[in-house]
Amino acid sequence: MPKPILRGAVLDLGSNTFKLLLAEQSGSTLRIYHEKAYPVRLGEGVAKTGRLQPATCRRALSVLARLQKKIRAFRPEKTVAVATGTLRRARNAKSFLHPASKILRAQIRLLSGHEEGRLIALAARGLSRGPCPRFHIDLGGGSLEVIDSLRPNHPRIVSLNLGCVAVRDTLLPQHPPSPDQWELAIGTIRRSLKKIPAPKRKTCATFSGGTGHAYACLLNGKNMKARKLEGFPLTRTKLETLLLRVLPLSLRQLQTLPGMPSDRATVALPAFLVLRETMKKLKLSFVRLTTHGLRYGVWLDRFAPGPLSKILR
Repeated sequence: MPKPILRGAVLDLGSNTFKLLLAEQSGSTLRIYHEKAYPVRLGEGVAKTGRLQPATCRRALSVLARLQKKIRAFRPEKTVAVATGTLRRARNAKSFLHPASKILRAQIRLLSGHEEGRLIALAARGLSRGPCPRFHIDLGGGSLEVIDSLRPNHPRIVSLNLGCVAVRDTLLPQHPPSPDQWELAIGTIRRSLKKIPAPKRKTCATFSGGTGHAYACLLNGKNMKARKLEGFPLTRTKLETLLLRVLPLSLRQLQTLPGMPSDRATVALPAFLVLRETMKKLKLSFVRLTTHGLRYGVWLDRFAPGPLSKILR
């Protein structure tokens, strides 16, 4: 008897990018037909003003209209759209969510920080190869989620307003920052991270987010496909070197660095700083990159009839 096939679409409406996943699951195999991140920069200015900007809303809705055409052509049985950090924080989030729901012809689920962390942890645990790491770190544009899976059935989830766009807008708005701005940013990030209990010994972790892609591309001096970076080790010593390399550069110099992804230049410095401080807090000498972020957690939670053991691209 042939295995039933479930066809679905997951749309992650993040602060810096919108991520679309179009896939089919048959048994324990997930076949990916389309997976891509689309730069929208919806979170620009929200950390500072508390409001979405009209121009960014128009830009995001235009991208969303294009994505809806892709979804409709794919003909999924089910579509789930989720929104995260920026739309949790913006006081006028409905000015985007209402027209966006009309475009998608579906309700958009606004995730709390805890729920976002739960879904990220679900993907990290369900799709990890080898021993499951204790921590998972997800760094987005609007927020930082740190998931402690010491007790896997009851993971501890901390969500902080330390997304790379939020930190850039509030603490590091210029390139390069002044010494005072730099010291203030470090101090502010460290105070926020006090909400995360420090482990008593060295641990291991996985990491998801565009920051890891930028790190790998800059180390190699060329653009790399994100899907080929599963398991790529991101070490703290090399991150420190990279941070010192980008710290004194102007925005124009950042944009022309070999390997710098075009949509990461303005947020690379705050992203690397937040990640470095988080790794220090968790006593991590390295993290392993994973491409199985929030959208895979949504798939496992809302679509999958059973566990996944194979992903085909």
